[in-house]
Amino acid sequence: MAYLLILCLINGTTGKVQGTVRDQATKESIVGANIEILGTELGTASDENGDFFILSVPRGRYTIEISYIGYQSKRVENAVVEIDQTVRLNITLTQTTIEMPPITVTSEIPQVKKDMVGTTYILRSTEITTLPIDYAIEMIAFQPAVTRTDTGIHVRGGRSSEVQYMIDNVSIIDPQTGDLAIAISKGVIDEVIFLPGGFDVEYGRAMSGVINVITAFPKDNIELKGFTKTERIMPYYFDFGYENYNGAVHIPINKKNKGYFSIDLMQTNDWDPKLFILPHKNRSDYSFYGKWIAAPSGKFNLMLSGAMSNSQFDRYNSEWKYNLDHYRSDHRQSDLQILSLSFLPDSRKLFNLNLNRLYTNLNYGVRVPGSYGFFNPFQFQDYETLRWPAAGSDNPFGAVHQDIVCEGDYPEYRENSSQVLKTHFSTIAQLNRYHELKAGVEYAQMDFNNFTYFVSDSQNQLIDEYNYQPSEYSVYIQDNIDFRGLYAKIGCRYDHFSSGVNNIEPKTVISPRLGISFMVTEKFIFRTNVGSYAQPPLYDKQYVYYGLYPFPSYLVSGGWLPLVGNPDLKPEKTVSYEIGFQGAINPNLTATLNSFYKDVADLIGTRLVLSAPHNYVQYRNIEYANIKGVETILEFANSLYTGKISYTLSFARGSSSYAEEVYRRYYADNPDTTFIPEAKDYPLDFDQRHKLFFQGMFKLPLQTKLYLFAFFGEGFPYTPPGPEGKYEERNYAYLPVQKQIDCVLSKSFKISRLQAAINFEIINLLDIRNEINSHFPLVPLEDIKLTDFEEQTSYVAIDRAYYSPQADLSHDGLLVPYEQYRAFYDMMKESDDWVNAYTAPRRARVGVNIVF
Repeated sequence: MAYLLILCLINGTTGKVQGTVRDQATKESIVGANIEILGTELGTASDENGDFFILSVPRGRYTIEISYIGYQSKRVENAVVEIDQTVRLNITLTQTTIEMPPITVTSEIPQVKKDMVGTTYILRSTEITTLPIDYAIEMIAFQPAVTRTDTGIHVRGGRSSEVQYMIDNVSIIDPQTGDLAIAISKGVIDEVIFLPGGFDVEYGRAMSGVINVITAFPKDNIELKGFTKTERIMPYYFDFGYENYNGAVHIPINKKNKGYFSIDLMQTNDWDPKLFILPHKNRSDYSFYGKWIAAPSGKFNLMLSGAMSNSQFDRYNSEWKYNLDHYRSDHRQSDLQILSLSFLPDSRKLFNLNLNRLYTNLNYGVRVPGSYGFFNPFQFQDYETLRWPAAGSDNPFGAVHQDIVCEGDYPEYRENSSQVLKTHFSTIAQLNRYHELKAGVEYAQMDFNNFTYFVSDSQNQLIDEYNYQPSEYSVYIQDNIDFRGLYAKIGCRYDHFSSGVNNIEPKTVISPRLGISFMVTEKFIFRTNVGSYAQPPLYDKQYVYYGLYPFPSYLVSGGWLPLVGNPDLKPEKTVSYEIGFQGAINPNLTATLNSFYKDVADLIGTRLVLSAPHNYVQYRNIEYANIKGVETILEFANSLYTGKISYTLSFARGSSSYAEEVYRRYYADNPDTTFIPEAKDYPLDFDQRHKLFFQGMFKLPLQTKLYLFAFFGEGFPYTPPGPEGKYEERNYAYLPVQKQIDCVLSKSFKISRLQAAINFEIINLLDIRNEINSHFPLVPLEDIKLTDFEEQTSYVAIDRAYYSPQADLSHDGLLVPYEQYRAFYDMMKESDDWVNAYTAPRRARVGVNIVF
């Protein structure tokens, strides 16, 4: 029975049971009544007011027995405890002079919960297994607060870097690069908690949302799981080579010592599928996950868990399409270790100590040609042999354009490592009937190493090598108030960030947060919250090239404006406001309305620094954003089907969609400019004004279920090129609407102890190709005129360096102006990257899931 207590190890992954015990006839409080959660060692006694509280109850479905001498006992069945939520029981006992069997009542799961002061979405394992996705993080893309673009996942109009990703309450974001360090499969997950706003003070380093993945818990009995999925059944142009294999095992020694281990393998020939399969987009990933639980006593518990993730993939760039073997490839390897200790002295107090280490190693450059697999990592070309990329005529057209790379190599090689050592101590105490206090302190020590080698078109190479050891600590406290139908969370968080760079003062920020909810009626809840959220700048943006300043003359004399890090950056900040209404229209239908407003300041951008002897561009806290929106959700369920329909209206405006936008727009290709743009708001790249989601499950005969997922959304804004390549107002045009329907047909069956399911998954059922990016030739075709070639070019003979047999249409050894014009025109027409501007076609996969 003690095994259930072990779940208490991870603070924030459990719930609470509380209530009052009274006499049925007199309504007076019963002091000293016994409350026991059957099948566990969890229990308590009612106090002088008849109140009882049991903290840190693992998520699950329980029977709770309430008893007292001289009274008939009562059992409450089907009490469902959820993470960070409270089960409330108002118990009345009847006096009796003889011993009688307990009265059994069934707990009803409330359709609305009064202690949810902020928007919370919970995805459970039964739902997760059917989603047509590969990685755990992708599943939140089906939630109403989310917009998904090529650059990542955006929550309520924020940048993709503003979302915190966690595994069992431990961050898995590399604080140096902002990349997701650990990628685990959905087979490891028990549930996912998604908080798009109004989250508690224990969550830092997040301004837009928190995604907390709760992993599977070891079971009492040996259990083997196997899963495979493939899309090899599709024709060639629609077969992207996807294959996935997953295996897991539960190994119990006894109820107090047991473990869970999992391995996942995935490979594909095109990891970012668009209109059809493209070369140089292979990917192979593997991940391991393990958890071991030990409960030496009923009050003290220990958990060890770890994950290792390895990913290697090639990249595609249309400007390198004739030289892809010399373009960039990436290899990332990460591991995570967690040690968690918890102590539960009584039912009203919990202490938790969490020690964890996150390590990430990233390499990218030009890989050596060869065959690579899951456990055969990329080998990279010696960076000292890399050649400067150049245009050339070695292409199917025999033409030359400065942006079409036909010779040389990807000019950058990088080795980067990050280590984060973190200690987190937290406590929860139920002070009295009205107040539950939550507090914690967290300290992180980091170690960042970087080596970047950038090839030059001269003999002078650029090497950016550094090692910094920044640190962070935070303190937080929160009072959860439950007072006569009113629920409130009042808290504050203090963060301290030190960049580890000499003569740079640490940055501090205080983040107060307040959330309130109350039941207007038994079926209708009102909630509101306001909070300040902050996150430090990524350390890459503090350190890059900073150690090279002042720059030697050879680095800038060639017409290059370097983008330099700034260790004096302040934390980015968001003040968020939310109002929500939720009500049960009838037992099968629930409606939710959320409205939100966010004011974002000190966003990181880039600006030119006029300096002697050389100008440069540097990261600055200069951008801002203003976001507002409304979300409406209808959830319905009966014996034959369940589903959810959501609609989101949002407006996301700001001065920059990502940190490097101004640099790429004004400075990267124009190093001689001295123009410094002012911060001016416009619709952000991920401003998707209207979104409509549908998600449903339908029960069919013969143990078969049909799952449908439908999406309709307004197109993203973009800036079309104006006359002669000039740009008009930013993001004033919009791409066409987006729409897609996915479905999964699942057939389950059981043979003795063997449980199995066959899933047939169709992504993009209607084969709709959505335009998600604008696309244009490098040179507008109407600007390419034969008369210009006739006036400005000469004949090119076969013995000249610029002669190309591909352009010699007459094969006479001489390129005439028309042939040069035709070659250049066809090349520019082909430079229109229309393939990557559209989503992938219909894809079908077959999966088999076995449990023994």
